[in-house]
Amino acid sequence: MSAASGASAIAPRRLTPAATIVIVLAGIGLGSLVGALVPAAAGVPDAVVLGVVAVAIGITLLDVPLASFGRAVLDRRFLVAVLLLNVVISPLLVYVLSRIVFRDPDLQAGLLLMLLAPGVGLVAAFVRRAGGAVETLLSVAPVLLVLQAITVPGFMLLFTAGENFLSLDGSRLPLALLIGIIAPALVVTGLQLAGVRAPRLASALRRGSTLTAPATALAAGLVAAAMIPRATDRLELLEAVAPLFGVYLIVMAPIGILVATAFGLAISSVRSLTFSGGARNGLLVLPIALAFPDGFALVAVVIVLGMAVEIIGMGIYRLVVPSVTAQSRSVLTPD
Repeated sequence: MSAASGASAIAPRRLTPAATIVIVLAGIGLGSLVGALVPAAAGVPDAVVLGVVAVAIGITLLDVPLASFGRAVLDRRFLVAVLLLNVVISPLLVYVLSRIVFRDPDLQAGLLLMLLAPGVGLVAAFVRRAGGAVETLLSVAPVLLVLQAITVPGFMLLFTAGENFLSLDGSRLPLALLIGIIAPALVVTGLQLAGVRAPRLASALRRGSTLTAPATALAAGLVAAAMIPRATDRLELLEAVAPLFGVYLIVMAPIGILVATAFGLAISSVRSLTFSGGARNGLLVLPIALAFPDGFALVAVVIVLGMAVEIIGMGIYRLVVPSVTAQSRSVLTPD
């Protein structure tokens, strides 16, 4: 057996974008149904919900080269384009959209959390099938994760300066951040570092990364089941925020292509950058939403709704982005 055939024999089989969409939507749909029909689901302990979300985040991060932070500087043009799109242009659009629901603090908080965090997990499956430079995108993911720790709370405070968010009880936030985000990231980083000298562990991590969609579906579904009964009297407000997630995806697609073209990126990188601008990291910000005080259960529900809209949007991106970039070869840099 050749080395190539041996490598392919142990390569994990990854879910198709269609399967990813079905799994995530099924998980969210089932969780929402349970939340709507079983009010007792509100009694699920917050610690259990946070624990499941933390495990799901850890699984999602397995595909992100956290232990290879320095790789992001290998393609500086792509890195700068990603930062411009996700740290400058995207927040400006998010601010405009947040003004539409600023009179409802929980809707606004959910919208901001969902849209301010660039995606680094499920998007890889769609980029890979769309002919994008998935490895290039994953290489800058650690930088995006670190920046999120600064930009998400920073923009949240800036965009809600007049809504008294600072007066909310934030006593649960440090523990939620530690358990839900920091701990999974540290564990995955340690495992990846150990995997450098342990091929079997590295192989296990690659196989584990194929569980990203089921883990996301389970976590989002559990959050929906536990939080929907706690926000029953405000669920009708979701119809005001749902279209905004769609608007974000629609607007960011051409902007991503224009930014990538302006930086002279190759077609595969254009596709990756476009997905980067549209994909969000709802799962990663769920621990923050779960730390909001009583009366703000709708924040987590808004994020789960945003995740459902986003996964559908990624499926549409998968069909549209390759077609648009293929028709624009005359103005794009070939691979």
